[in-house]
Amino acid sequence: MIEKMPIGGGHIHMSPEEIDEWYDRIKSEHEMFLSKYGVKLPARNSAEALWLVFLRKHLGKAVHKDTISSFVHTVRVDFGKDQQVRHLAEKGWYVLNKGEKIPNSEDLVVSGYHVLFSMESPKPTFIFKSLKRAGRIGARNFEELKAVYDFRCATCGSKENCPNFLEPDKKTTLQRGHMNPHKSLTSENTIPQCQVCNGIYLDDYVFDEKGRVKAVASVRPVLRSEREVQEEIKKKLQELSG
Repeated sequence: MIEKMPIGGGHIHMSPEEIDEWYDRIKSEHEMFLSKYGVKLPARNSAEALWLVFLRKHLGKAVHKDTISSFVHTVRVDFGKDQQVRHLAEKGWYVLNKGEKIPNSEDLVVSGYHVLFSMESPKPTFIFKSLKRAGRIGARNFEELKAVYDFRCATCGSKENCPNFLEPDKKTTLQRGHMNPHKSLTSENTIPQCQVCNGIYLDDYVFDEKGRVKAVASVRPVLRSEREVQEEIKKKLQELSG
């Protein structure tokens, strides 16, 4: 069970020196872990910076919004009492809000509380949204490439860990699929494909970035075709070579 900080009380008071120390620590962690993802560091002594200072001091603990507001009010009375701490998550900070599951736990964040879960990674949903905006070029590994495709098979659309569209009795597993099997399986030449599509298409086809077949990559599809289709292909190839 995650620890809940008491609402109000003497722990809300921090000296200016202590606030600066925590902000400097946040700044250092931001530069090391978060800035590369596009997470913005709020200006020193802004309301958002004070929210982060208090949450960082109580990292991994559930802190009530009224407690954070009371702390902010002790520093800047002009900021008022109603602080919208949940918006930190929208800006990439790994802050869990009402109803969200705490990683590696069965606990959910209860109404009115916020948890700063980590300073070493942005909130996963922020990463996924950033990757989808950046597209394939922003993905640095296969996990991030899957995020670009919303964790779906590029070819059939089946969602990872959900029933497969083509074979509903199977749970979808995403695999590295060759876009062009004649080239190395680099990140630029990879699309996520479910185990069914990857097994069906093998190395017989060339795919575009959207998972659509754009060419054949081997003679096997031709050999499996009806005689009439083979003859038509042969005729067309003779015309092209002539």
